[in-house]
Amino acid sequence: MTAHSLDPAPGLARERLRAVRGWRLWTIPPKAVAVIVCVELVTVLAVLVSLVVSYRECLTAVATSRLLLLLVLAVAYSEITYRMQRMRRFLVGNAVLIGLHSVWAFAGVLILPIGYSATLVCGLFLVAAMRRRQQKAVAYRLTYTGATVVLATLAAKLVITDLQPDIIALPSGGRTAMAITAAALAFFLVNTSLVVAAVHLATGAPLADLTPAKQELGLEAATLVLGVMIAETSLRLVWFTPTVLILLVLLQRSSLVSQLEVAATTDSKTGLLNAAAWQELSQRELVRAQRDGSLCAVLLIDLDHFKRVNDTAGHLAGDAALRAIGDALKRELRGYDAVARFGGEEFVVFLDDLGAEAAGQVAERVLARIRGLVVGGGDTRISLTASIGMAAYPQHGQTLTELMEQADGALYTAKRSGRDRVGLPGPAGVVAEIAAEIKHPR
Repeated sequence: MTAHSLDPAPGLARERLRAVRGWRLWTIPPKAVAVIVCVELVTVLAVLVSLVVSYRECLTAVATSRLLLLLVLAVAYSEITYRMQRMRRFLVGNAVLIGLHSVWAFAGVLILPIGYSATLVCGLFLVAAMRRRQQKAVAYRLTYTGATVVLATLAAKLVITDLQPDIIALPSGGRTAMAITAAALAFFLVNTSLVVAAVHLATGAPLADLTPAKQELGLEAATLVLGVMIAETSLRLVWFTPTVLILLVLLQRSSLVSQLEVAATTDSKTGLLNAAAWQELSQRELVRAQRDGSLCAVLLIDLDHFKRVNDTAGHLAGDAALRAIGDALKRELRGYDAVARFGGEEFVVFLDDLGAEAAGQVAERVLARIRGLVVGGGDTRISLTASIGMAAYPQHGQTLTELMEQADGALYTAKRSGRDRVGLPGPAGVVAEIAAEIKHPR
């Protein structure tokens, strides 16, 4: 046995190479990999440069004590809200999630030298990485998220230094407010745009679907404002700074409660209301219509030959068909119309302040939009159609149950008359549909 054979280095090198090749990073599209790697390399270089240019400012007792204070508070907050953050990530799924680390990062922008601002964010994500490693989380996602926050922090620091070099030390005023607002905007735009771009390239999801919702935007604004508060208390009332954790925990809890409420009322496949939430909302609207003497209508929509879609193109195509129908309904209907996936391939709509004639016109427009949808690919491309049953208040029913029963019967009429059409309640609906078919054959 030679000395070379006793050397474990070649074996270790091969093991490490295999480990690198097994990274989940290589499972996403090459364009996404290129963006992620480039952003992370730029981040490493930017952190090193920021430390070099500000090392004199960093090597002071004041700057170091502020860095340690923010880091300790951030870690404490992360531990306190750990379970809530995990639940938020679970509820959001693949969508872009606004993280509350912006609080500490933006506070660092205001009171720390640029090198320490970047160091603070690196420290926060290092602690997060240690925690997430225990759960075998996807490493490249966490490192990329950390890189985007570092770059956002540095961008905000450059903006605020240019507009107001000593922003906290000066009295409050218009220029100070402008500088803080500009820095916050820079932070948000850099962070969000980099995350959205990577997710878009990695998953192919439309950019419109990745744009943070209004609730998430409001949460981001609140975290940045709290970052300003922490910066102020860190300078003027250091002993009061830990109490800001209470506000942050309440904000996190409020965000989680809102997400749980949305999850409880939303259909996961289409993003529409679920049946229970729709019935509750529609019942309230019907009571209002009865009280005010106004009109309303119900549309019951059923995708034609849905089993054929599943059998021919597969269940993924079936899910895509359901999402396509949901998107079509969102685009064609008014923003305040109650729209839900009622179960299986059925959808239901409550049209407020519309009578039978206007509701029928809406139903025809919905059919026309669905008629242009295609799912599947190659030889299994399938054009979608749907049938609609309509019932209007007060002529077709006085209660929501009666309207639903009448709409269900009208849907059966539409199906029996050839599908891809609107059916009306009662025998007149059959006659009207047959007459329409004779005059305008499909």
